[in-house]
Amino acid sequence: MYTVAQNTSVFTIASVLQKAVSFVYFILIARLVGVENTGAYFFALAFSSIFLVVADLGLNTILTRESSKYPEQANSFFNNILITKIFTGLLAYGLLVLSAYALGYQAFNRNLILLAGTAIFFDNLHSVFYTILRARQNLFYEGVGIVGSQIITLIVGTLALFFHAPLYFLILAYGIASFLNVIYAGSCAYFVCSWRFNFSLDKKLLKKFFIFALPIALSGIISRLYAYSDSLLMSKMLPAQALGLWSVPYKITFAFQFVPIALSAGVYPAMSAMVLLDKGRVSDLFVKSWRYLFTIIFPLVFGLLILAKPALVFVYGKNYASAGLTLQILLFGLVFGFLSFIITSTLTAFNRQKIQTVILAIAWIINVSLNLWLLPRLGINGAAIAAVVGNLIIFGIGLWFINKEIKIDFSILGKYFLQTFIPALIMAAAIWMLLVFVNLHVIILAPIGVAIYFSLLFISGGFSWDIFQSIRRKVWITKE
Repeated sequence: MYTVAQNTSVFTIASVLQKAVSFVYFILIARLVGVENTGAYFFALAFSSIFLVVADLGLNTILTRESSKYPEQANSFFNNILITKIFTGLLAYGLLVLSAYALGYQAFNRNLILLAGTAIFFDNLHSVFYTILRARQNLFYEGVGIVGSQIITLIVGTLALFFHAPLYFLILAYGIASFLNVIYAGSCAYFVCSWRFNFSLDKKLLKKFFIFALPIALSGIISRLYAYSDSLLMSKMLPAQALGLWSVPYKITFAFQFVPIALSAGVYPAMSAMVLLDKGRVSDLFVKSWRYLFTIIFPLVFGLLILAKPALVFVYGKNYASAGLTLQILLFGLVFGFLSFIITSTLTAFNRQKIQTVILAIAWIINVSLNLWLLPRLGINGAAIAAVVGNLIIFGIGLWFINKEIKIDFSILGKYFLQTFIPALIMAAAIWMLLVFVNLHVIILAPIGVAIYFSLLFISGGFSWDIFQSIRRKVWITKE
């Protein structure tokens, strides 16, 4: 078992590497296959990923929570869920096929979607193997798996690009990597957690799990629809090139979600256990989690707001320059999106999945309504505005409910906010002046911005040698 800090650090490092490799891979695709084909590639993966939630049905979250609470029953829980998810995975793929045909997509786009669905099936399986490791509060092997899987995707996909293979092979790269990840994750569960497979289904147990999981499943489905309904609407309302332009700022903002995802992966099992023992510790962990996110999200957002357009042109090429404003709009929603991950984890730890589902449903309905109105008028910028509004709704309502479950010390949060917000704002002003008046390149401005921010962070008290030492001790001590 590892501490929250250790798990978060390991998973963050792994996620950084995975996102870095994925970032490079997407840059290659965007530059080499053109805007329209990039849009087709992005949409196939986005469309198919919606059905991953159907395959999971919220069972991974419940498995993590219940196994954390009752570790002596973890093996029985795991076997029942694994068998169940094989059938739900097949069901999800069948629904994906029916949906792709029912929505009338052209044969090329439809075939890309069907091929992407195979990767989703394997993702559904390896995720349940990693769940048993998460329940043991051990994220090391999952970290290795996600990095290795992405490297395999990069190798296969790069070879396909080098030999000018059809776009299908870029999607196939994900399927191959996901299949190999199933073998690896299963081996980890077997050797590390002493998992032993037996074909047995406990109807009473599954009924209880499905009752617990139903709100999470609904929340997950709505969450995916919320995340990708703009792309679905674009595929019907805007030219094909619009999806290609949208994919770049969307991918950039999505890539940085590894930070709250990694933190949530470390925090959620600990919170689930604390709920039974000491709710006061949940409040402390919530505040510490937000402090960590403040430190990262503010410089990230302010820095990218200034460098968005020159960075897009430098990395992706002039064909994507018009997506700069879209990226800047999406960045405002990134702040609320980051903090909402911890809100979701806390609500789920308190078994308040129904509340989270209602919040997401409200945000999704408003998001779709705004997209239907704004897409014909503002194009992809309208979708970005709708995304910001949706994230703000999830954040605001979720925080209101969290405050009913735990006593949040907003005075301390306010202090942490100012310690990070003001240095980030000053940093942004500095790099803006260097960009406008000195005309420095984005490669030079990025490290300068980092240096300015962390210098100011030490001055504000947002970071110190004592904090560094505390983090180092928590991260590097191998066992509690």
